[in-house]
Amino acid sequence: MAALSNLLVPCGGKWVGMILQLRSAMQAVAALRGGRVLVADRAPLTPAGCFADAAFVVPSVSDPEYVDRLLELCRVHAVRVVLPLIDIDLERLASEAGRFADLGVTLVCPPEELVDLCLDKARFAAFARKHGLSHPRTYRPDQLRDDLFPLFVKRRRGFGSVGSELCHSADEARSALARFPDLLFQEYVRAAEISVDAFISSAGRCTVRVPRLRDRVVGGEAMQTHTIRSAPVTELADRTIAALADLGLRGPLNIQMFDGASPTLIEVNTRLGSASVLSNVASDGRLFASVLQEACGEVSPGAPDDYRDVRLYRYLGDVFHDGLRPLGILPPVERSP
Repeated sequence: MAALSNLLVPCGGKWVGMILQLRSAMQAVAALRGGRVLVADRAPLTPAGCFADAAFVVPSVSDPEYVDRLLELCRVHAVRVVLPLIDIDLERLASEAGRFADLGVTLVCPPEELVDLCLDKARFAAFARKHGLSHPRTYRPDQLRDDLFPLFVKRRRGFGSVGSELCHSADEARSALARFPDLLFQEYVRAAEISVDAFISSAGRCTVRVPRLRDRVVGGEAMQTHTIRSAPVTELADRTIAALADLGLRGPLNIQMFDGASPTLIEVNTRLGSASVLSNVASDGRLFASVLQEACGEVSPGAPDDYRDVRLYRYLGDVFHDGLRPLGILPPVERSP
């Protein structure tokens, strides 16, 4: 039987930089050194799949056969680690970690309870209050008053900012609720947004923590961002990380907050953020290497303040294809031998 040395990234999508940096990170992990990066997606062709060592078509995340197909890919292609990158994948796979473990595969995903805590914005708001973590005041529809507006609204379990908007009046709130009945209403905070990419080791210790300012955001994704050093941001991030670590969270996480003299939490994603490629470079590759090392049973060292100042400016590439096969790619693909 071939040694399990490959990395599978489901829902690979468009984030080419993530795939390239993960391939490099594999070289820091004995069990993955020389292995291949595989991408699985419901689309027959994706930009990330073009830059991976191999790409496979799988059903939609919501399809009953989705998990079985991923397990089949793990069996056939000597996969050692499965690394989900999007929230809906975490939500679907969290309960299936045991099935992957039976094949000798590590699924980089927290337990269901922690995934749900961070996806459910009402539960997360209650968690923040319980632990004294600054968070916008949150209201149910039956708690709204005219004097509270403007309020920012978001879906209780939404993804990708779908359904999120600013409401200036009760009439606008009723209109928003007609479109999405599961909305929560939050105090409107006027401040720049910060993301903190972090890693909690198997010992429950934070070994990577890189705060960055989201300079330009398009569709919920940071297209320009740069690292910062801020004592208030670090203090809130560390208390949030510690509270989640006490509940058993291990692995990568992405903390989003509003900046200011007293930063305020927005939410936590229990995965790598798409712009964590910046934090990986700022930490000299420790972020992604830590994820893969600990997934393979190694210990990831490091200190959270050990990062350098870096800026990221994402740009568009081009994939020309006939629907199934790439005809040309700019910049060109460089795959592992």
